[in-house]
Amino acid sequence: MRTIRELQVRLHPSNKFQEKYNIEPDDKIHILYVSPTLNATGYYRMLAPALEINKTDTHKAIITGIEKNDFSRKLSDFVSVLDEQLITWADYIILPALFSDVGYLLQAIKTLNPQVQLVMDVDRNYFALPISIPLSRKLTKEKLKRFETNLGLMDIATVASKPFQKFLQKLTADRLPDSNVIVEFLPSLTSRFGYEEIPPLIKNESEKIRIGIIKPTEEDLLSLKEVLIKTRSTLKKNIQFVCLGKPYSSKEGDILLKEIDCELHDTVSFTDYFEKLNNLRLDIALLPAKEGLFNKHQNTQIFTELSVFGIPTITSIHHSAKSILKEDETVLLASETPEWIENIELMVKDSETRSRLGRNALKWAWRFQSYNTKNVELLTEIFI
Repeated sequence: MRTIRELQVRLHPSNKFQEKYNIEPDDKIHILYVSPTLNATGYYRMLAPALEINKTDTHKAIITGIEKNDFSRKLSDFVSVLDEQLITWADYIILPALFSDVGYLLQAIKTLNPQVQLVMDVDRNYFALPISIPLSRKLTKEKLKRFETNLGLMDIATVASKPFQKFLQKLTADRLPDSNVIVEFLPSLTSRFGYEEIPPLIKNESEKIRIGIIKPTEEDLLSLKEVLIKTRSTLKKNIQFVCLGKPYSSKEGDILLKEIDCELHDTVSFTDYFEKLNNLRLDIALLPAKEGLFNKHQNTQIFTELSVFGIPTITSIHHSAKSILKEDETVLLASETPEWIENIELMVKDSETRSRLGRNALKWAWRFQSYNTKNVELLTEIFI
């Protein structure tokens, strides 16, 4: 994260324009990323792409500033960072999902730069958020309608999964017939910028097999209730369940985690997240996912993050990662309770299976889910 921390310091609002941005003339395609937050969404959807774009000979990216995590962004929040010089410099302006009225701002941008293409990155399916996620309670019908209207004002919308791409393209065609927005698939890729200064992989030296559950929603965690209880009963002292980021406001989830004697770790800031994941010393991870549109349209970030550390997973067939993985090569898939239990017991008892899947997943992550030549071309070809 060293480069990102240095960038955050350089883009501090107190610095002068010339200290923050380089807009000298060149023959490159210019991409302006507006106000990414320093969280997983900001990193995968704006910060990492911008840094990787700047390694190319054909495109140049500028980030207006790195913001605190704040859902309720208003028009004024964007006016303050969108300097006229940046607007006229840009060929594409990338905005996060917007839930307030920004029609006037977008009209002003187009007046200053009629040729600029407006892009909204839609990081998840906001129309299908599980009720256990606090954001679902903030997203009123009015805000969702405003988000839909803003989407219709874009030239391009980018999304992190192909199923969501199809869904959103159909939604815009049905609900926004006068809009010309094109929905493009842009995967969330791993970047070496996120792993700067991370120490070598830390292995578990204890006798217990450490089984991780990473940032589960309440619905996903409880979908494994029977599996977790039976596994704890069968394997007893041979395992240690580990949960990073317990579900929000979940009494039933809290009871379940206590019942399986789960080691709990609070969520950390994103700048410390990869180091924290490494320090958990996981042997296995479980990726539960309840069937539904939200999980079907999700990105594959958590699977990729675990793979980078060589942590093998047992993944639900309803998880978004299922569509891009090869069963028994990079992952074990599970659906019903007996299948989950069988796979967990196999992983716990067979160190060779754990090692093989972990090695293959690590290779897969850097070969297919990183900013390799092919994926950089996929990114830059959207912005031509």
